[in-house]
Amino acid sequence: MYDLFGQIFRSKGLNYMLNDEPLNRMINFFDREIVSHGKGKVGPLSSSDIQDLSKMGEYVSNELIEIMDNVDHKGKPELIMWGLDGKRIDYVRLSPEHRRALQKLQEFGSVSKSVSGKSSWMYHFISGYLISDPGIFCTLTLTAQTAYGVGKYLKNKPEILQSFLNSKNPWYGATFYSENQGGSDLSATRTTAEQSEGKWILNGQDKYFASNAGIADGAIVTAKIGEGGIRSLGTFFVPYVGENGEHNFLIRRLKNKLGTVAVPSGEIELYNSEAYLLGTEKFGIYYAMEILTISRVDDALAALGIARKAFWEAFIHTERRKAFGNYLQDLPLMRRDLLTMEAQIEASLAVSMYSAVLFSLVTDVVPPYNEDYHYARFLTHLAKNGAAWTADSITSYSMEIFGGIGFFEEFPVAKFHRDALVTSIWEGTSNIQSLDMLETIAGKNVLPRFMTDMKKRLEHITKGALREGIEEQLKRIEAYSQAVISSGNPQLSSKNLLKRLVDLAGVILLGEMGAVNNDDNMTRMANIYYFTVYGQFLDDQNQVKVENELFSDITPLMWMSRGKSE
Repeated sequence: MYDLFGQIFRSKGLNYMLNDEPLNRMINFFDREIVSHGKGKVGPLSSSDIQDLSKMGEYVSNELIEIMDNVDHKGKPELIMWGLDGKRIDYVRLSPEHRRALQKLQEFGSVSKSVSGKSSWMYHFISGYLISDPGIFCTLTLTAQTAYGVGKYLKNKPEILQSFLNSKNPWYGATFYSENQGGSDLSATRTTAEQSEGKWILNGQDKYFASNAGIADGAIVTAKIGEGGIRSLGTFFVPYVGENGEHNFLIRRLKNKLGTVAVPSGEIELYNSEAYLLGTEKFGIYYAMEILTISRVDDALAALGIARKAFWEAFIHTERRKAFGNYLQDLPLMRRDLLTMEAQIEASLAVSMYSAVLFSLVTDVVPPYNEDYHYARFLTHLAKNGAAWTADSITSYSMEIFGGIGFFEEFPVAKFHRDALVTSIWEGTSNIQSLDMLETIAGKNVLPRFMTDMKKRLEHITKGALREGIEEQLKRIEAYSQAVISSGNPQLSSKNLLKRLVDLAGVILLGEMGAVNNDDNMTRMANIYYFTVYGQFLDDQNQVKVENELFSDITPLMWMSRGKSE
C-alpha cells in the first residue's frame, strides 16, 4: 500500500528532537543552569531521557501528526449518554487510533517520568514541545497537573497517585475550574463543598469548560467552602467513579470548537459528588493556581512546538517551490521573512525554557511560597503570553508562504494555525496573564530580581552594538515599569509592559547563549531579533546597510535541512 502522506506534509520523517538544533542547544545551556542553581533538587536530563525524547520526536513526525490530522477531520470525540440497558453512561468515544496514540505517549513517559520523580519536570515540558498538538497534549497536560496536585497535596490517599503511575492502565486527569458565569474569575464560583459524615461533598452544575471530559478518571475541582470570596475557595480531587461504583459527576454535553478537536471539552455537573480536599482549606486558591502553572508552562512550550512545525513545513516548501524562475528560498524578501520568523521562535523558546527550568526548581515549595517560587511564576506569565503570540503569528504567516494551498484543510498547516489560536486563551487570556504578572510585581516585588537577573546575563554578551542596544533598552524598560507602577492605573499598561519584558528577556537570553557557547548562529538570531523588535542599532544609522548584513545570509537556517528526505 502506498503511503503518500509525505506529499501533503513536508516534514514527515524528520525527528523533531534530534533535528531541532536550537532546541538541543538550549537544553544543553539550561542543563548547566540546573546544575549551577538546582542545589541538588533537580538534575539535568539524563542520557536515557534524551534517548526517549528522541524516540518521541521520531514518532510524532512519522505517525502522530497524521493520526491527529485524521482525528481533527474525521474522528472527533463523541458523547454517548445512554447505554443499551437505559443507564446513563456518559461515554466519550474516541477513535481507536486516538486511544493508541495516548497509550504510546504515556509509554514514552510524557507524564509518569516527571510525576514519579524519575526525571525532572523538564522531561514533561519538553515532551509538550515535541508533541505540541494541543488536542492530544492537552489530555497529557491535564493528567500531569492533576497527578502533580494529588502527589503533592493529597498525602493520605497514596493509591490515587499510584493509579496515575500505573504502567499498564494509567489514570487520566482534568481540572474543572471555570464556570459559565465566572470564566477566569474564580471568586464567582458557585460550586459548593460541604462536609457530611466525615466526607467532602460537592454540588454545582456550572463547570462550563471542562476539557478531558469522558477521558479523566478524576479531576481537580474548585468549590466554595462556606461564604466568602476567593479565600473561601477549596481545591479538591473528585474521582470519576465514587465509592458506590456509580459515576461521581455527569457530562452534560461536548463543545464544538475551531481547533483542538481531539480533546473533548464539555460541561460538567456535580450532584453530591464525593471529593478529597487537597492540603488545607486556607490555601485552596494557592493550590489551584500552582497546579494551573504546570499547564501554563506546557501551553508556552506546546505553542512553540506548533510554531516550529508550521515553520518547518514552510521552510522546506521554500526549498522546493519555484516562483518566477527561482526557488522561494533564494528570493531576498523570503529570506528575510524566514530569518525573522526563526529569530522570533528562538527568542520565545529561550524565555519559555527558562521559565520551565525555574518552575522545575521550585516544585517542592509550598504555600505561602518563597521568592524563588514567585519569580518562577512571574516568568510563566511572560513565557505563556510571548509563546502564544509567537505561535499565532508564525502559523499564520507559514500558511501565507504556501499561498492559496496553505488555506486548504487538506494540508496540515491550516490545522496548525487553528490549534495555535487557543494557546492565548487556555489557562488565562493575555489580559489575565498581564494582570497576574502585575500582581507579582506589585505584591511580590519580583521586578528588581528580574532586572538584576537580566543585567547579570547581559555581562556575558561582549561589547558591541547588541550589548549597547540592550543596555539602552534596559534603562528604558526600568523607567517605563516604574512609570506604570506609579501611574495609579497600572492595569491599563500591563499588557504593553509584559510585551516589553518578554522581548527584553528573549534577546538577552539568546545573546547570552550565543556568547557563552561561542555560537555564531544564535548570536546572529539575537541580533536579528533585536533589530526586528527595536529597529536599527545605536551605532549604525544606515538601516539599509544593517538589514543587508543581517538578512542576506540564510546559513543559520541550514540545520533545518538536516536529515530531510528528498
